[in-house]
Amino acid sequence: MSTLGGPTKRSPTLRSFPHEAEVLLGSDALAHVITRNSDGSPQVSVVWCQVQGDTVRFVTEAATAKVRNLRRDPKVVLSVEDEVRNLRGFQHHLVIRGTTRIEEGPDPDLFDALCATYLGRVDTGLALRASPSAVVVNVDVEHIGGNGPWVR
Repeated sequence: MSTLGGPTKRSPTLRSFPHEAEVLLGSDALAHVITRNSDGSPQVSVVWCQVQGDTVRFVTEAATAKVRNLRRDPKVVLSVEDEVRNLRGFQHHLVIRGTTRIEEGPDPDLFDALCATYLGRVDTGLALRASPSAVVVNVDVEHIGGNGPWVR
């Protein structure tokens, strides 16, 4: 397996999240979550996400296509575009491959943190904060790629 651009003998889960990738994921950049439909076709959703330790986390409703797909196949790809361009003019972007774990029930603290990052406030009144059908998706990062300082 290759992580951070080179071969490694580590366990399947990435153990050292690059600081630059953590900064991008802590910004208000949206993450595109790619899962696989039952027929093998790709399904793409946009989510707000946050890094906690070496795990990327996001909140969503349990009835969404992405959650149905992840319950069947926990493999996922996240793609996040940065505003920065390299010296050659190419847009920096972060691509994460990983395996998900789904936590049932809402996580108001995580939701408030996401609202603070993406909306600038926590008192949004959005129903997902306390929805009994909300879930938290935890992505255990296995590979980081893309174009940016996180690729070493």
